[in-house]
Amino acid sequence: MRTWGFFGTGDTVAAVARQPRTRGVRWLAVLVASALIAGGWQADVPSAGAATAARDYFAVPDAALVRSLGEISPGTCAPPPAWQACQGSDSPEGDSSLGSPVGNWPMSVPGLGIPLGGVGAGSFMINQAGTFGPWNFGGAQGTSWETRILPQAAFHVREQIGSASPTVRTLATKGPTNIGSDGQVRQRSWGSPLPAWHELQPGEGSYAALYPFGWMSYTPFQTDVSMRFFSPIVAREDRRTSLPVAYFDVRIANHTDEPATVSTMFTMPNAPAHVAGTNTDGSAPAGPPSVRTGLNSRYSERDGVTAVTLSADDPANTPDAAQSEWTIAAKPGPGQKVSHVTSWSADGDGSDIYTPFSTSGGLPNAALGASASAGAVAVSAKLKPGEVTTIPFALAWDFPQVGFDDNQTIWMRRYTNFYGARETATNDYVAGSYPFHQSSTIARDALVEHDANLAAVLGWWQPIATESAYPKVLRTAALNQLHQLVFNNSFWEGGLVSNTVVPTGFTSAGPGNRLGASHPGSHLFGIQDTGAGGISGLGQTDDIQSYAYRGYFLLFPNLQRDRLAASIEATGLTVNGNAPDLYTSSRNPFILWGNPLDSPLQGGTDSRPPKPGETQWLDSPGKFMFEWYAFSKLTGDDGFLRLAYPAMKAEIAFLQGTIPAGAHLPLDPEMFANIYNVVPQEGFGLYNSQLYLLALEIGIAAGTQLGDDAAYIDKLKDDLAKAKAEFELLLWNPAQGYYRFTTAGLNADALFIDAFFAQHLAQQIGLPDLLDVDHYKTHLTRNYPAFRRYDAEGEPTGAPMLVQPAGLESPDGWFPLEASWAWVGTDYVAAADYFAAGTRFELPQLRSYAIELASAVASEVWLDEPNGFAFDPPCGYVADDPTIYAYPAYSQAMGIWDLIDAIKPISVPPNLS
Repeated sequence: MRTWGFFGTGDTVAAVARQPRTRGVRWLAVLVASALIAGGWQADVPSAGAATAARDYFAVPDAALVRSLGEISPGTCAPPPAWQACQGSDSPEGDSSLGSPVGNWPMSVPGLGIPLGGVGAGSFMINQAGTFGPWNFGGAQGTSWETRILPQAAFHVREQIGSASPTVRTLATKGPTNIGSDGQVRQRSWGSPLPAWHELQPGEGSYAALYPFGWMSYTPFQTDVSMRFFSPIVAREDRRTSLPVAYFDVRIANHTDEPATVSTMFTMPNAPAHVAGTNTDGSAPAGPPSVRTGLNSRYSERDGVTAVTLSADDPANTPDAAQSEWTIAAKPGPGQKVSHVTSWSADGDGSDIYTPFSTSGGLPNAALGASASAGAVAVSAKLKPGEVTTIPFALAWDFPQVGFDDNQTIWMRRYTNFYGARETATNDYVAGSYPFHQSSTIARDALVEHDANLAAVLGWWQPIATESAYPKVLRTAALNQLHQLVFNNSFWEGGLVSNTVVPTGFTSAGPGNRLGASHPGSHLFGIQDTGAGGISGLGQTDDIQSYAYRGYFLLFPNLQRDRLAASIEATGLTVNGNAPDLYTSSRNPFILWGNPLDSPLQGGTDSRPPKPGETQWLDSPGKFMFEWYAFSKLTGDDGFLRLAYPAMKAEIAFLQGTIPAGAHLPLDPEMFANIYNVVPQEGFGLYNSQLYLLALEIGIAAGTQLGDDAAYIDKLKDDLAKAKAEFELLLWNPAQGYYRFTTAGLNADALFIDAFFAQHLAQQIGLPDLLDVDHYKTHLTRNYPAFRRYDAEGEPTGAPMLVQPAGLESPDGWFPLEASWAWVGTDYVAAADYFAAGTRFELPQLRSYAIELASAVASEVWLDEPNGFAFDPPCGYVADDPTIYAYPAYSQAMGIWDLIDAIKPISVPPNLS
């Protein structure tokens, strides 16, 4: 049963959020909104906090995801398929080819929350229990995030009204301990605050999230206590977006009849950013253990900022922990008094730090021991009746290096470039240029610049968060999905420190034995496709990431630019002229690797010479070409197009090597044909063939723009005309009025929800239609009702990948149920195509269905709490039973930004980098 996400402030919200949703009311509202949007009408946005004025908390936008603090669902546990080890077993039954669960795969994890930290800086979540975790600091060394919290990291409030006895509470609840029939479910269990602390009880507050912001409000106090937390993620800007900073603004409103003295304490351990180098499931190490010793601490005060810094300095520390540190800081305002402790025992029960704070609301401004294992900062304020104050805290960290492959490759993180790190013309780190020990400076800058940074985030975020043209649940989904930029093993480099890996399998190593060295000022970026881990997708593949391109290009184009340039460079170094995927958790990111004879499957590309019916991942060449061309087209960067054009020609030649004699379209392999990799696709397929047409259109447009040889362009035009004719002849079903999925095999004649991915991309950037427009229009208008699916409660759930002409789900391939999944990212982009087509052809029913489809999927991910999909969206779930799913934390879900932009074009501030 889903729960409503009423959004506002106060006890009423916390109570209402736990009530069962009225199914008919909810879907009537969605369908009415769909019809109104299709007709061009827009409703007013309710003001923040309109649901209730019972308590004076931070205002929360209506699109925020709201949960009751600490009341975390145990999660679903469907009997099939066997690899959902939700009863506590790490040994899947059934097909042994599935292997053992890796990382947190294949489990959804209820209770996750907003991650804090900059892109590539390392991050941790503030989860729905209010504690700090899970953690994701190691780049792509591990398979997943670490399901742990820091029990010493917390905020605490002491409230005294008049002369009454004080109330002291730690602003977090115990974490979930999920027990199944086979034992504790480690993926769904994490720790609790220290035992001497008086933590909140589940339900004594609310948790809200709309990335990059989170809010918590707390009910046990007589004053109104709430917190806003965020990192300064700023669209189209590198500096603030990269910073290892988390803001915590504690707001206190005294609406009692007496004076109130309220103190807030922030405690933090001197902790390793990640534990060892092992996979989260305890299997084979992904790298050497992380060593962090030589702990020390210090106090500083400057520019009105009080800080305690917790460092680790020892020659034995591993590169990821070398000269690393945390800083907790506060900038007290008028009438606020600050105190601190530079050392207390992180290994104790917490009573040593809790006692002085509970007694007086202050700290002794001294060390409580010599361990330097934890520190604390406290701020107190006296409030008259009616007074309101906000106390700004910040956490900054400086873990400037990240290592890969047993530390054979070491990079600086991107943020270091803004605090002294310099690079050579080939983007190597200049040894000694970074001063290290910068966390106190970063924290001080963050608090001094607090208001400016908040305004910069609001400048791009607020117009989207409050835009009434976007249905509320889609705003919830789109903004919260951006969390993957910092949490899916996010890596953004600030210079290569060292590398001893020798690239293999390519025509040459290139300068520096890695990509990007030939482009001064390049900063390579990558995330992991499946942030929860798994037996595949342990890196970044273009077959998946292409669904996210619109959000990247509109909001964070700098993250894409250098990665795309690296893929262009790599294409010129490959033996077969096919771009490889370059960021994997089992290898060194952006270090050329692989043997084209021994390792044909490099994530989502094929490194062998092309061959009809055998070459796999036939979607990747067209997707790479599109992203290269789209970046140039959308930015007006002709230089980038000139850089990419030779690689485009190589990709076209590669694709044409997969066309059988006498044919004009690529011939699909039966398995691993494209992103839908284990759904049988024999013969000539709709998806890959259409991407080939897109590749030819791009080749013609780019070649014409750059003045390439006319004979070559004429040849492409001839190839395109013949391929289009063959496409219509083989794949259009005139009797039924739709394009069939493929021409042979198990799924011949199936209807496909992602039928027009390439056509949609072509329309977005002004390329000619790839197929017969009348057929395209007929397919959409006649067949969308066949994709409607409902759960056991009668609520829409999304569209399955395939349906047979009779309306039945497609038979399964080797991987159980995949053809019957509602693929989250696929449905979002399919909805974008329906909406764009509805606008183009003036067909309101297509726009209405687009909103219905996307809202159903977004609701399953973000509003259906027992699913556990929030901040952990699956690749897909069975369309009429979302309890059966696979590959959580799948980044294809960022495709929702394609639909957001189709509904109303996104406008963001200019590049401030």
